[in-house]
Amino acid sequence: MWAAFTNLLDGIMQWIQAWCRSYGWSVAVFTLFIKIISLPFDFKQRQSMKRMQALNPQLQSIQKKYANDKEKLQQKQAELYKKEKINPLSSCLPMLLSFPLLIAMFGVMRNVANEKLLTQMKDIQAAVGNAASEVEVHEALKEKENTTGFNLEQWLWVKNLWMADSPTSAIIPTDSAPIRALQPIEGKITAEELDSLKLFLDSPTYQYVLTYPAFNATKSAYSMNLIFTTIHFYNHPNGWFLLPLIAAITQFLSTLLNPTDPNAAAQQGSQQKGAGNFMKYFFPLFSLYLCATSNAAFSIYWVATNIIMIFSTLGMNWFFKRKEEKVAIAQR
Repeated sequence: MWAAFTNLLDGIMQWIQAWCRSYGWSVAVFTLFIKIISLPFDFKQRQSMKRMQALNPQLQSIQKKYANDKEKLQQKQAELYKKEKINPLSSCLPMLLSFPLLIAMFGVMRNVANEKLLTQMKDIQAAVGNAASEVEVHEALKEKENTTGFNLEQWLWVKNLWMADSPTSAIIPTDSAPIRALQPIEGKITAEELDSLKLFLDSPTYQYVLTYPAFNATKSAYSMNLIFTTIHFYNHPNGWFLLPLIAAITQFLSTLLNPTDPNAAAQQGSQQKGAGNFMKYFFPLFSLYLCATSNAAFSIYWVATNIIMIFSTLGMNWFFKRKEEKVAIAQR
């Protein structure tokens, strides 16, 4: 059933790509489609939290009154929830329902990126064939470029969607590291072809591929020495690190706008509040790292998710505010 579900999403992704003619924009449209599906769950979650927020003054009163009697405190809180017909877990249930959808989408994005990268490398390997010298390799690649091309899937400033948007990333892999953990894909590449491809990417012949003008994976004279590693920059990088930065910024804005459970916030101690503040900055930094080390197509998905979440949050906040204003006017 899970495979059928992910295959369905993958089919939708392929249909959108055929319509958009660009995988970069297809990812953005596909993300919007998924967020529209999950929007009712998100709306239900925020609606439940609003109801909890309305109970917050009464909850705080109960917490002060029975601060020294935990058993009585829990009993009175349960009575209040029962009286108001509120399930304190109702704000979590919509999120749990939409979580499998998000996991499936992540899997689809990963599978598409892996398949495209493997196909690109397999085509280059086939084009090079038995060429051994740099001249022969470049002549074979020139013929490939003039006929079918390399299918690098450019998008705005990113030269190859299936590599990272970073000045520390070449247009194509410089060795087999990005594909070592990948598995054979039925109908696309067998285990034997994958092993052969790994050997090809680590061979001296592939170093001639990297010097071909369309790829030009030459390292810049500038490098950054860190404690555990050295980061090298490329003269012709795949991107300019814009998507990771946008991902971090939009993640931070989304976190600021994201509502919190008022009941949980009222019961937080100083240590818990400190942990909450830590997470507020952790997620943007995590987004920065994740998008810096992932292919650009995944970064587009992450950025699109954050931007859509920001606008949906602003829209729902406006809706609930107007609803509260109407209720306040009616009660006057």
